[in-house]
Amino acid sequence: MSFLPLRAEELRIGLYVKLVGSWFKHPFPANTFKIQTSKDLAILRGLRNFKILYDPDWSDPPELPELPEEVDQELEAFEDSPDSQPTPDSTTPPENSSGPATQLDNRRLAFEQRRQKVIEAEKAYNEVLRDNKAVILEVKAGYLRGATKAEELVKSLGNLLVGSDGTLIALMNLMGVNEIGEEFYYHSLNVAILSMAIAHEFDLSQEQVIGIGMGALFHDIGEMASQTRSLYKVSDLTPKERQAITQHPKRGREMLEKGFNFPKPALEAISQHHERLNGTGYPLGLKENALHLYSKIIMVADAYDELSNNPQLEKSLTPYQALSYLYSRREEEFWEEAVGALIRNLGVYPPSSLVEMTDGSIGIVSTINLLERMKPTVMLYAPDIPRDEALIVDLAQDNSIDIKQCLCPKDVPKGVWKYLNPRGMISYFAVPEETKSAAFSHPK
Repeated sequence: MSFLPLRAEELRIGLYVKLVGSWFKHPFPANTFKIQTSKDLAILRGLRNFKILYDPDWSDPPELPELPEEVDQELEAFEDSPDSQPTPDSTTPPENSSGPATQLDNRRLAFEQRRQKVIEAEKAYNEVLRDNKAVILEVKAGYLRGATKAEELVKSLGNLLVGSDGTLIALMNLMGVNEIGEEFYYHSLNVAILSMAIAHEFDLSQEQVIGIGMGALFHDIGEMASQTRSLYKVSDLTPKERQAITQHPKRGREMLEKGFNFPKPALEAISQHHERLNGTGYPLGLKENALHLYSKIIMVADAYDELSNNPQLEKSLTPYQALSYLYSRREEEFWEEAVGALIRNLGVYPPSSLVEMTDGSIGIVSTINLLERMKPTVMLYAPDIPRDEALIVDLAQDNSIDIKQCLCPKDVPKGVWKYLNPRGMISYFAVPEETKSAAFSHPK
């Protein structure tokens, strides 16, 4: 079983839930069970001081609401079209056919290979994530080999990001939400990937890009030394706990500057990643002229991931809102060139953006095309297709459909929202279109 977090408003009959709390303070015979009746539902919604999780594999699938009228009419047109009937003598749709059903079949066939690439990317990501967790724990324990392994990990990430044939995938939008309690490791890896992507926009050496990756990977390690809860995971911090959190950049540097031969600029970035150009940051309130280049890059990636990928869903912004927030504070708090570089990398439609397509369907951006940033890969809402087999459309390859506009979450039907899972924790991973064997080098 794999239990995932659940908001109270998402409770429904058919969910297999787990109650985290005292068994003696609820009337159910066990802490794990399937919601069977409206009475069960009412009791669960009235519980206090309980955390409720659910297992999607053991839960009944949700009933999806009716689609918007124009989408519903289009689906009916698909079903009534003569072209929608399969041809007994052919398994491959005619290349030049443009009927709606034929286009749908073409997409399914053409992007099955793409789906396999994403599945392979998830496996590779999980390996990198496991290695990331291992090196952080080794460094925390004081083992020098942890820092050596970390540098190898950062170099491998650099090999994926270099050049123009990589694609930045928001893996968790396709594969599910991150495990509870592992947010620290997802966040550190996200910030490393995004920071290195920003760094590639500047005329930096291989050594500098690796140094930025190292600083980003360990930017929050001081939280482990503080022995307290993360500021971004809870809202009921005491003044003492809040003060301890504000010292984690300083503690992180102190952990790494003793015996690890850690790059000095990376140490600067770790101690400064919560500073701001106008002096409103912490722990020292430094201003722009006192901040290292690495710090000014990493703070942008760190802020973006915290804004759009907060474990407290009610605090998360959409990717577009997060970029808008950073853009509105460029020059004042964040280095304008780094903000611009992040926007160029994430494109007009960052991963996890909800979009309306030109055919009336709704989707979520899952992959960035580094060659054509206006042509990302989109996962489409399709009520007749299970989510784990959802239709993925590469707009750079499929000219029959395009993005019409970005959508605000409030404008998306609840069933579509749940299917697309836009607030699931997002994890980025750069995947080359062709396997690379060349050494890490800076793009021209």
